[in-house]
Amino acid sequence: MPAKKMTSDQLIRNVSHESSQYNSEDAYKLPAKTRTYTNQFNSLYNTRVRKLKSRVLKMANQKWSNETINDEKVSYVNKILDVKNLTPTFIIGTVFIDMKYKPNILKDVSENLYGAPPIKDTSEMSKFDQLRVDSYSDPEHDQIMLEDESGRIVLGGELLDDIVLVTGAIVGVLGMEVESGIFTVVDIVYPEAAKQLKRPAPSDLAGTGNKILLLSGLNICQETDSSPLELLKEYIMGELADSEQDLELLKSISRIIIAGNSIKMSLTPLVDTSEKNKYREVNKSNYDPTALKELDDIIWDLLQTIPVTIMPGETDPSEISFPKQPLHRAFFPKSRNSSRFLSTTNPHWFKIDDTRILGTSGENINDLFKYMIPNIAIPLSDTPPSESPPKTDDIQPPLPRLRSKTRDEVAYESRLKLLESTIHWQNILPTAPDTLWCYPYETTDPFTLDETPHVYFVGCQPKFETSKMAIQRKDGEVVEVRIIAIPEFSNTGEVVLLDSDTLECTSLRISC
Repeated sequence: MPAKKMTSDQLIRNVSHESSQYNSEDAYKLPAKTRTYTNQFNSLYNTRVRKLKSRVLKMANQKWSNETINDEKVSYVNKILDVKNLTPTFIIGTVFIDMKYKPNILKDVSENLYGAPPIKDTSEMSKFDQLRVDSYSDPEHDQIMLEDESGRIVLGGELLDDIVLVTGAIVGVLGMEVESGIFTVVDIVYPEAAKQLKRPAPSDLAGTGNKILLLSGLNICQETDSSPLELLKEYIMGELADSEQDLELLKSISRIIIAGNSIKMSLTPLVDTSEKNKYREVNKSNYDPTALKELDDIIWDLLQTIPVTIMPGETDPSEISFPKQPLHRAFFPKSRNSSRFLSTTNPHWFKIDDTRILGTSGENINDLFKYMIPNIAIPLSDTPPSESPPKTDDIQPPLPRLRSKTRDEVAYESRLKLLESTIHWQNILPTAPDTLWCYPYETTDPFTLDETPHVYFVGCQPKFETSKMAIQRKDGEVVEVRIIAIPEFSNTGEVVLLDSDTLECTSLRISC
C-alpha cells in the first residue's frame, strides 16, 4: 500500500528534531581588544616543548627502560649534541624536515618573486600526477632531523618509511649514531595521551539515538550548481521523506555542523569601476555577496527545524591565521537572530550530551599532506623491486621504486594516517607556525591537547573515511577516539551522520 502523501506543514511538524545538550567552548576565541601580533613565535615552540617533552619522556622510560641493543643497555641522552657514536640511546626533540622544494620566503624576496611559490613542476610525469596530490617533498634530497636547544641530528633507518613525521612534532626516538651525524632509528614514542573525560557506556546511555549531521565544502559561488544543496536542505527538512523510517532518521538529527569552506571565491573577478587604486588600476574582487546571501537563506530554512553551527574555512571570508574566529554576524542577516544559530571558531571544541568533540575545517591536514615524510609522490605497485615491471606507454616518474605501507595508503589519498598522527603527536596543528599561519601565542599552545576528545573530525577531505583508534596511557588507561574525515559536499554530495551515543558514523549521499 503506497505511503500517504503528507503536506509540507505536516512534514515540518513531524521532523521536529530531537534536542540534545550542546555546549560550545571558547578555547580558541581571541578577544579583539587583547590581541597583539608583536610576539615572537619561539614562545609558541618553547611552550609546546615544555608541555610535551615530559609526556614523551614518560612513555620512553616505560617502553625502553630495560631495552638493550647489541646486548648493551640503552640510556637517555638529554641533549642531542651529547649523542655518542655507536652507543644505544634514546633522545627527545622537535622534528624538523629539510625539504628541497619547501617555500622559502627569504629566497623568494631575494629573487623578486611575489605571491605563493608554485608547487614543484612534475609535468614530466603527467599521468602519474593524476594519482598524487601536490607536495613539496623530494625523496632524494629531503632530510628528517630531530632538534633541541643544543642542536640537530639527522634521522635515518627503515622505520621512517612506515611512520608519518612533520616539522613541529615532538617525539622520542631509540637507536644509535652509526654514521657520523646520522642517528639510525629503530623505535619511536609519542607524548602520553592527555586524559579523556569519562562518558557512559553505550548500553548505559539514554538510547535516544541522537545524531549529528556533519558536512563541509559547500563551496557556494555563482558558478556552483545549487541543485544538490537544495536537495540536501529539502531532505533534512523532511520534504523528500516518503516513509516513517526516513522520518525517524531525520527526527534523530539533533544538530548540523558545517565544517568550513561554505563559500568559494568566484572564478570570474567582479569589477568595481567606480574606484581606482593608487596605481590607477581598476579595483577587482572575487567577493560575491550573492553566495553569502544564498548561504544565509539555506541556513535560515534549516533553522526552522534544527540548530546549525558553522565554522570558518580556508575559502570563507575570515582571517587567514589560526585559530580562525567566527564568521561575522553581518554575513547572516536572517539567521543571526535565531537562538539555534551559532557561528564558531576553527578549530572548535564542543560537547554534545556526554561526548567531547574537537573539529577543524581541514587546513591542518591539507598542510600536512604537502610537507609529510614519507614522500607521497613515490610510485607503488605489487611488483617486487627485483622484477622488471611490464612495459607500458604510460609515463613513469623518474623516482626510485620504494615499498611502504604508509606510502601506499597516502598515494591513494587516504587521510586517516594523518588524522591519527595528530592525535599521536597530541597536537592538531604541528606545522603551525612554520607553514601554517597562526596567532603568536606567548604563554600557551592551544593546539596541544590537554584533553583527548571522544570524537575528532576534519572537514573538506577528498572522501569519507573513519576509524576508531585506541591509545594506552602510562597508567594503563586506554582512551578511544573516533576519527572522521568529512568529504567536500560540492565534490562528493556526501554528508556524515554521527551517533552521539555509540559514536558510530555513516555517510549519506545526496544526488540529483
